[in-house]
Amino acid sequence: MARRAGSSGLVRSHFGARRKAFNWGLAKVKADLGAKAVDPGHQSLCWDLGALRWAWNRAKDGVAPWWAANSKEAYLSGLADLARALNNWSASRNGTRRGRRVGFLRFKSARRDPGRVRFTTGTMRVEDDRRTITVPVIGGLRSKENTRRVQRHLASGRARILNMTLSARWGRLFVSIGYALRTPATERTVARPTVRAGVDLGVRTLATVATVDTRTGEQTITEYPNPAPLKATLAARRRAGRQLSRRIRGSRGHRAAKAKLTRLDRRCVNLRREAAHQLTTELAGRYGHLVVEDLDVAAMKRSMGRRAYRRAVCDAAMGAIRPMWAYKTARCGAVLTVADRWFASSQIHHGCTAPDGAPCRLIGKGRIDKLLVCPHTGDVVDRDRNAALNLRDWPDYASCGPVGTTAPSVPGPTESVGTGHGADTGTSGAGGASVRPRPCGAGRREAKTPTPQGNAA
Repeated sequence: MARRAGSSGLVRSHFGARRKAFNWGLAKVKADLGAKAVDPGHQSLCWDLGALRWAWNRAKDGVAPWWAANSKEAYLSGLADLARALNNWSASRNGTRRGRRVGFLRFKSARRDPGRVRFTTGTMRVEDDRRTITVPVIGGLRSKENTRRVQRHLASGRARILNMTLSARWGRLFVSIGYALRTPATERTVARPTVRAGVDLGVRTLATVATVDTRTGEQTITEYPNPAPLKATLAARRRAGRQLSRRIRGSRGHRAAKAKLTRLDRRCVNLRREAAHQLTTELAGRYGHLVVEDLDVAAMKRSMGRRAYRRAVCDAAMGAIRPMWAYKTARCGAVLTVADRWFASSQIHHGCTAPDGAPCRLIGKGRIDKLLVCPHTGDVVDRDRNAALNLRDWPDYASCGPVGTTAPSVPGPTESVGTGHGADTGTSGAGGASVRPRPCGAGRREAKTPTPQGNAA
């Protein structure tokens, strides 16, 4: 967004109003908790949004005499964030919230808190010139990109605006528009509904896809390279960081150096997000059945003593890909199956069985070897392609235990309906096995394989 003359002060004032309401409410809650600890009979303030808003309306004249200069939605945004954060902290403390433990809230500062305000009432318009977006009190903001896609729906009467969120990120101002659109019910179909695909996500190769057509039997393996935007800009980021550290804070040179580092951050995030969207959109709209891994990305990021690997895991954004598939496959009419987390897809030799009938385990010199060796046949197998083939044929080679388990029991596939972050261990610490990194692929290429393993592995 390009700010019109005089709007910069209003935007900063709205961001500050949100922080003011949040910090006021948090101070009120902390005072009540302290009084409750001293006197168990103390009547505490309720933490829901309605009670916080009621208390703010009665205290705002004394707390913020300038409150009328901003939209009431700015203060409501801060109180809504406070109520949501308090609820998350309380649920985490009581054990009803899954995930990592949530610590108690901290006060927001103008230096660290990213500005954000959400408007649900007031004058919210997308102007007919398709370049101006009007938000309450602040007025018109000129958009850098054309808004014709939204403006056409609004002009035809098929859509209405529900809310607008004004946020500042990477030195730029963004407006997110939430609107309800009336569209005819249409049934989407995938391009190849009879194809089943196994997708192995990795660090050096973003995705290795093994497919089989259940009608014709045709098999292919495709590799999608990882753009690794953080790795590509790492040297430039280090130079920009050194330049920023040498500048005097508040000077024009400091602002220029900070803007340069911000541009690198913005480009890195946008490239990573675009690669994830292109991959998920293409596969969800092409194949009728996708089988993916249940990755433990959080554990991969905590891998001790492997700084470059942890950075590469974050750069690949594997945890953001599966939630995208969850809603894109439902939208396109495809089926998404999540393989068991304990299924060692890269360590079971596809199409090979040990003499005792157990799955054949591949061996390698290290945990990140790209090529693995079969101890029974002596075949050299590509780790990523072998994992993609095993996922494609899931649950034919399933195992319900750690890597050391030899029982070929099949727990059955799990249909994906959630949006939680997935993550890949192939195995986890419960079985004593290590997290499985992904090796590198030499660009996107496609090869037809006459046999399940053959030259593809």
